[in-house]
Amino acid sequence: MIGYVVVAALAIGVLYLVLSPLRKGERRDLPERALAVQDAEGRKRAALTALVDLETEREIGKLDAPEFETLRSEYEAEAVAALHELDALEGAEPQDDDAVEAEIARIRANLRS
Repeated sequence: MIGYVVVAALAIGVLYLVLSPLRKGERRDLPERALAVQDAEGRKRAALTALVDLETEREIGKLDAPEFETLRSEYEAEAVAALHELDALEGAEPQDDDAVEAEIARIRANLRS
């Protein structure tokens, strides 16, 4: 069961990354830094979307608690890594864990609405 969830989440993430240039238009003319920012934002969005999907699957009974906790920690780590990379690319001071958690909660709320 956990294998299907992991494969589905990865497929969604890869599909998003593959199709995002089509949605956003040509990326060829963008400088390397802008491409790195777009990639980090895409990874952040994919991880946060996967977190929302995991919570939904847990609520409907598709995931048990250990599977949910394992996958949640992996996707949270990916989201935090992407946020730290965005901070570094934008020249901002790294955020503390509370600020990162608040950002994740805000984005989750936006994804659900």
